Amino acid sequence: MTTQQQNDFLTLTGPGTPMGALMRRYWIPALLSSEIPEPDCPPVRLKVLGERLIAFRDTGGRVGVMDEFCAHRGVSLWFGRNEESGLRCPYHGWKYDVTGQCIEVPSEPAESGFCNKIKLTSYPCAEIGDVVWLYMGPPQLQPPKPNFEWATVPAAARFVSKRTQECNWLQALEGGIDSVHVSFLHRHDLRSDPLHVSQGAEFTRETDARFEVIETKGGMVIGVRRPATAGKLYWRITQWIMPFHTMIPPYGDNALNGHAFVPIDDENCMSWCFTHHPARPLSAHELEVMRNGGGIHVNLIPGSFRPVVNKDNDYMIDRVAQKHHKSYSGVKGIACKTPRSRKAAVRSRTAPRRTWSRPTTA
Repeated sequence: MTTQQQNDFLTLTGPGTPMGALMRRYWIPALLSSEIPEPDCPPVRLKVLGERLIAFRDTGGRVGVMDEFCAHRGVSLWFGRNEESGLRCPYHGWKYDVTGQCIEVPSEPAESGFCNKIKLTSYPCAEIGDVVWLYMGPPQLQPPKPNFEWATVPAAARFVSKRTQECNWLQALEGGIDSVHVSFLHRHDLRSDPLHVSQGAEFTRETDARFEVIETKGGMVIGVRRPATAGKLYWRITQWIMPFHTMIPPYGDNALNGHAFVPIDDENCMSWCFTHHPARPLSAHELEVMRNGGGIHVNLIPGSFRPVVNKDNDYMIDRVAQKHHKSYSGVKGIACKTPRSRKAAVRSRTAPRRTWSRPTTA
């Protein structure tokens, strides 16, 4: 249980907030490389840590991420022309390179040097593991580039997806790293999902769970033990890697899975889903399952990153399946069962409260 002050400290990530400053010290997965697949393709809007940004790939294949709005009249550069090594605003033709530097103002003579004075906020990018990463912190404190195993294995050994999640990043992470909910919410999915079926998955259905937590320099390791066969214990080990990465325990020789819960703003996050195998390519069957919304991945509404199963359709709950023990929750799939953002009840200032996301106004 947290106070409102603690809740805000942990969940608010915009510019000038303590948690926002912390997250800006890390490389952040921002968009899939496939969203900007080729030179001079259309730009992409994105929002990270409350900042509205634009991403584009220039004529030379370089990726740039910068403030979405032109410095002149505030026009969204999403409407701009991506051409000849820069993104040109359609209103007055001001043109910016991948560093955010204005390189042309058609209404001003080049010799005036006027465009040299104009520069949009931009962030360093790294394209690793089919993902474009951003560093949004102080330049002198930039850390080494990401080196997660899933991002360094051959492309044939990994599958990466992302989806929007309508709750704050911490609420999503708490759900993703919690081992007890697996015994209830996912108890039937662990028998039916082909990427998770194993003897270990069967042990995870046991509800008698005991926790042990070890803090590490980069996060923590959570061990949960359950009774197994012949008087033995089954340990399920989950990792949290600062600031928002989690690693899901493996089941047998199945591929490994992990998440990154990246704040979009204070009410929404982007749930990144990483599946890989360290020793072999993913099979055609595994890829087919994931592309069809299996495992930790989901089906998306075409043209968006919003899941087909979402809060507006009550996650397509099937009460018959729930009643007849075909699904514990009545919601199909592992990844579709996400926490729902809601307003906190009115309480006294000193009363404890859960870490719910702040109400959305959109």
